[in-house]
Amino acid sequence: MKMSCIASCTSPLSRVSRIAAQTLLPAFLLLCCLGVAKGQGFGMLVKSKTTLQRKLPALVQLPAGTVNIVVTGHSDATDLTIDFRSMLGSELLKDDPRLSITDQRGDSTISCEITAFDHPPATTSTRPGVQTGKTAAKPVTYTRVTGLMRVSFQARTRSGKTIGSDNILAKYDEEFDTSGNSLSGGITGAFKNGISRIKGGKSENMNPPTDAELKTKLITSAVDQIVVELVNTRETLEVLLAKGKGPMDEGVKDAEGGLWSRALEAWETMPPLPRPVDDAYRLYDLGVANEALAYASEDYASATKFLDEAAIDYGKAIDSNPAEKYFIEPQKRIESALAHYHKLQEQQQSVAPAAPPPAPRPTPPPHSKTRQHPSGK
Repeated sequence: MKMSCIASCTSPLSRVSRIAAQTLLPAFLLLCCLGVAKGQGFGMLVKSKTTLQRKLPALVQLPAGTVNIVVTGHSDATDLTIDFRSMLGSELLKDDPRLSITDQRGDSTISCEITAFDHPPATTSTRPGVQTGKTAAKPVTYTRVTGLMRVSFQARTRSGKTIGSDNILAKYDEEFDTSGNSLSGGITGAFKNGISRIKGGKSENMNPPTDAELKTKLITSAVDQIVVELVNTRETLEVLLAKGKGPMDEGVKDAEGGLWSRALEAWETMPPLPRPVDDAYRLYDLGVANEALAYASEDYASATKFLDEAAIDYGKAIDSNPAEKYFIEPQKRIESALAHYHKLQEQQQSVAPAAPPPAPRPTPPPHSKTRQHPSGK
């Protein structure tokens, strides 16, 4: 009996099972600990995905008809200008079906000049890693990728009237660890990418971008900033919502059903969570709700009000839990939307007709003596 037991324990299959258990059990325990420790957050069991319809009105509306796009740059940037023109044309047509692109003189012309395009070699640095338990932290090597593009553009009608112009700045600055995980998502981003790699899937931020990928990212950012000024844009955003117990989950269910006002009320009226690091996720959910209501608003004043509230909520979430870097991207998104609406308001004020001067008050008639009644009254 003992021999049989020994034989079964030393079989190749048993050794594989023990190796798998030794390898996977610590990872499983880590996942459980993360889920329990966070309480509220974006862990494996406490998040939900939903979508926002991000709508931004144009600063100036291009007239319907043909559009001629002219892109210039340095003499050695031919491919860059060609790619920029192609992407700008595609994005304009996607958001405004009234338009068509022409190589001839059009009903309007968009002239773009790429004044700077910088993509220096990636740099590396080594910093202490995160210590787990009694095991000493090992140093981790990080790769930082940066890039920059500056573009000036001007939109004119066929008659030569300038209807819009601006200077655009697109930047890229990301760090990746030795496993290729982008640090822009903080612990959550790295954790998500790791799970994707285990399952054999792909992650958008799995590895540092190549030179070609970085160029595409910068062009996309610059083009998006131009398009949003010239045509009405609509974009579907996938966002995370933090789940918890009680009102937290009630709000998530309302949000998933598109009832953002009810979700906002649920998260606003619930007591703040005792630990600020946990309450940060309630504040984040509040920011998402206010952002959703901003995009659904019919007037600029209401949209700006909700965006201001969302910016405050996201800022408080970052202050309460600065380690959750996922909060950073929504705040950047809100800042860009707010800047856009502020431009809209400034533009409306600049083109609004001056208020007419107040009408002169009528001159009272000259004083005359009151005629007395014959009776003397």
